[in-house]
Amino acid sequence: MSSKQKVLIVDDVSTNLLLIKRILEDLYIVKTAQSGEEALAILPGYRPDIILLDIMMPGMDGYEVCNRIRSEKRYSFIKIILVSAKTLIDDRLKGYEVGADDYITKPFVKRELLAKTKVFARLKHEEEINQLKSNLLTLFSHETRTPLSAIIGLSDILMRNDTIGDDIKTRIGMISLKANELLEFTEKTSLLCSLKGDMPLYYYHAELANVFNEVLRHLEPQIKKNKVTIHVEHSEEIQCSADWALMQKAFTYVLENAIKYSEEKGQIDIQTSLVKDHCRISFIDYGIGIQSDWIETIFDEFAIKDIMHHKKGQGLSLAITRHILELHGGMIRVVPNIKKGAQFIMRFPIVQANER
Repeated sequence: MSSKQKVLIVDDVSTNLLLIKRILEDLYIVKTAQSGEEALAILPGYRPDIILLDIMMPGMDGYEVCNRIRSEKRYSFIKIILVSAKTLIDDRLKGYEVGADDYITKPFVKRELLAKTKVFARLKHEEEINQLKSNLLTLFSHETRTPLSAIIGLSDILMRNDTIGDDIKTRIGMISLKANELLEFTEKTSLLCSLKGDMPLYYYHAELANVFNEVLRHLEPQIKKNKVTIHVEHSEEIQCSADWALMQKAFTYVLENAIKYSEEKGQIDIQTSLVKDHCRISFIDYGIGIQSDWIETIFDEFAIKDIMHHKKGQGLSLAITRHILELHGGMIRVVPNIKKGAQFIMRFPIVQANER
């Protein structure tokens, strides 16, 4: 981090304030307060990254100060470390209940204090960056959806105009194609942000074979274009509950990936089975395969080896798939086939409708 982060030390004993300040002032910008009331008065203008908060103070104690800070959304990223001679587990638990991030007992060890402030300074910085990224992605998806829809709609109108020559229509078609690709990216971005925010699931009962029939119907143009054969093998009839609108997206994204990396006139096998109380689905392709060093990161957001020179695909589809499976209490992993291609394996629990 290029600039110093800020620490606020709150303690009614001036010698304690001086001791902690001397330990931290070479690494951080440090301010002190000798009461809870003074600390709350300093907060709006100072906005510290970390607060070292004594519990036992006259007037407003540390628990109340912590609770007051946590009640205001604008201070949600501030890391609060309680400092106290209280060593009972109940005292620590009370601190966590009012929103403290950690606890240091007096007399503290200098190295422990430095280590904890360093960890929470880094954590606070990373959380703020992640929130900023999420906010920017959400804003981007919301602000671009309407103009892109207009571009696509106007392009379709122009394509139906018989007075326009074929060469111009080719260019209009390219505009429409790229606008649709960007619109798809904005929709995936919005969905990913929602999934990371623990979006609610809407379960309903369905037969897995019917779900796959719908997915394959949706993918029919891509299947025909790539001349790929998809074979679905159900070992038994599987009926269960899930948020099938989301699950269909997960199946679709994995199949799109398999189609993209399959050879022309290649084959993709889908195998479904019940393993105890879980549904297991394998998507097997025989394409170019996956390098071993890529397996661990393939489900990460924006998982692109060369983000500056990639041609298509923003590394969101498989990340979305992972989040969908995890929200259902499931998982997805990938293993290389022995000869060629790759196998994506999904597992998620069978949840009966009357159990939700």
